[in-house]
Amino acid sequence: MNEFRFATRTLLAMTNMTNMTNMTNMTNMTNMTTALIMTGVVGCVKPPEPPVRPDWVPVTTALVTLQNIPLDHVYPGIVVSPRSISIDARVQGFLLKQEVADGSTTKPDQVIYRIDPKPFEALLDAAKGSLVQAIAERDYSRKEMDRNAPLVPVSAISQQSFDQLVVNFESDEGQVVTSQANVATATINLSYCTMSSPFVGLLGASQYFEGAVVGDLNTQNLNSLVQIDPLWVEFSPSATQWPKYAAMMAKGALEATVTYDGDDAIKATGKVIFANNQVSTSTGTLMMRVEFANPNLIFRPGVYSQVSVSFGVQPNVMVIPKDALFARETDLFVWRVKPDNTVETVLIKLLKSVGTMSALLSGPNVGDRIVVDGIQRLKPGSKIKDMNATPSTPATTPATTPATPATPPKPATPPKPATK
Repeated sequence: MNEFRFATRTLLAMTNMTNMTNMTNMTNMTNMTTALIMTGVVGCVKPPEPPVRPDWVPVTTALVTLQNIPLDHVYPGIVVSPRSISIDARVQGFLLKQEVADGSTTKPDQVIYRIDPKPFEALLDAAKGSLVQAIAERDYSRKEMDRNAPLVPVSAISQQSFDQLVVNFESDEGQVVTSQANVATATINLSYCTMSSPFVGLLGASQYFEGAVVGDLNTQNLNSLVQIDPLWVEFSPSATQWPKYAAMMAKGALEATVTYDGDDAIKATGKVIFANNQVSTSTGTLMMRVEFANPNLIFRPGVYSQVSVSFGVQPNVMVIPKDALFARETDLFVWRVKPDNTVETVLIKLLKSVGTMSALLSGPNVGDRIVVDGIQRLKPGSKIKDMNATPSTPATTPATTPATPATPPKPATPPKPATK
């Protein structure tokens, strides 16, 4: 009985394996058939044709025009103060008070620092006392000399004794002069206890503060003060331009514009006031100065700036947009559009740049069309299409269409008789 059951189970297992194998083969054949069909379908689809490139290059152009160009020469400069001083303690003592805050603007004769004056007031009083004593001794010597002078001719006093009286008087007179000098010195030292501003200036950062002992060799400098209105700006044009400057300055004041470095909106107008007496042998330049007002105190000494000096206006100069220029090695060129809308290169000589425009010495002719945008895609002979040109379209009249005859209305449908 067990043998029969084992044979039955074996037969069933073999049957299941056969069925699974058949199903796997049918699935594989189906997948292969589908792949072949898809390959055939894809192979029958025609690939898209590549887009046709136009035979022209899209560009924008501009015309060469004539303009009056300002003859401005621009130089780098540095702002300096006409007066810059160091505030030093000239006597030794305690720093009693700082009357003006760091970074503040001072007025003429305004007190900035005070040193404790008491020791110097005492020295002045002592000097004055010595002067009073010296005057008294001198006056007594004079009276003694005057009293004994008539006794010399009558031999009531020897000449030697009288000479000694004269020496005593002159010595006392010298002592008075010395005492007067001591009083003056004490007065000056007392005045050094107060440090005042000699002009309208801007105070810097203090090195010592209230309570510090100042005035010795290591603690003399307390602060700095600079004049900030007006200011100077120093620049150095080439010595070859000096004859032009000299001629303009001989006619009158030569104006200049000073621009704050990094901010073109901050400007000041001034005049050239100085030219150095020697040309720098190392740079071949001549240092010059422009003085300008600084009422808002924006410019500060040490600031870099741009100095623009005007030499008038040059009329009728060829001008093109700066973007039209391109370089090859050391030369500059533009693309000129020919009548057949092809381009050619034109060598130009640049006069100067004025904002977004370039002034030319030579190159294209006035009225020529030159390429401004798209110059990188061009080569000699390239055909272009001006994208900023306005096409001229002829005026068109609307076509006249014949009137459509009115459709006659359909006759009304008679109502159906009521059904009984």
